[in-house]
Amino acid sequence: MLTVTLWGGNIVLLKALLSYLDAQSINAGRFLVAGVVLVALAVRAHGWPRWPARTWLAVAGVGLLGNSLFQTLFLTGINLSPAGVAGLVNGVVPVLVLPLGLLLGHRVTVKQAGGVGVAFLGLLGLLLLTRQPGTPVSLVGLGWLLLAATCWALYTLFNRSLSARVGALPFVAFSLGLGCLPYLLLALPHLHVRGTPPLAWLGVLASGLGANVVAYLAWARGAQVLGAARTSVWNTLAPVIALILSALLLHEHLPLPVWLAAGVILGGAAWANWPERPAPLGG
Repeated sequence: MLTVTLWGGNIVLLKALLSYLDAQSINAGRFLVAGVVLVALAVRAHGWPRWPARTWLAVAGVGLLGNSLFQTLFLTGINLSPAGVAGLVNGVVPVLVLPLGLLLGHRVTVKQAGGVGVAFLGLLGLLLLTRQPGTPVSLVGLGWLLLAATCWALYTLFNRSLSARVGALPFVAFSLGLGCLPYLLLALPHLHVRGTPPLAWLGVLASGLGANVVAYLAWARGAQVLGAARTSVWNTLAPVIALILSALLLHEHLPLPVWLAAGVILGGAAWANWPERPAPLGG
């Protein structure tokens, strides 16, 4: 619950921060905060990794995909979309993981295929809504968000195998630290931060620590206690929290068809990831 609340609330926080800072400044601040803290925690817990060069390259490459590229696409999509709709990225990712996993030889059950089919029907409905005059959902914004979701789905797939080899915390820490370096090198010389309210920088700090440090650690702990299958279902709650908070805090008024499409997407995602049978606690 802590993780999905932080991830859902982070969408609303990022949408609010875009009123005071550009996407480059927000991402650079979040990367610096989360990267330094996570690498320090990983080194303290496990020491400096002694991986072969191939493993370092794999971690850096996957980190580039899941951090620099994902965050660039995601914040672009948030800037062009309501925060509630942007939050659906968390719901679309589990749906995209399954068909993309087929390319890597993963098996998909009939139940999973059914859930993916339902979720894609909801996504199709959301795409059709972008053609309606006056709708707050834009085709361009939704396109950026879907590209971001695809990046994160691929990151998730590679995450599983690499985390098993090098450990979850070292992978998350060094994939973020190495993966954000190209972004920081390109962004830092062009940042314009004069006149930014201190509260905005506090928001960047909260986003970096909350969504990228505390949430990751809490999610990993939850997976240990509940098991991976049961934990994945909880991920569908993050978009729900984002939708509710965007309505309460940002006063976004999404039309009923958008809520219905979101419900179909999240229902399909939950169905596709629902455990085949109850997993014992600690499994």
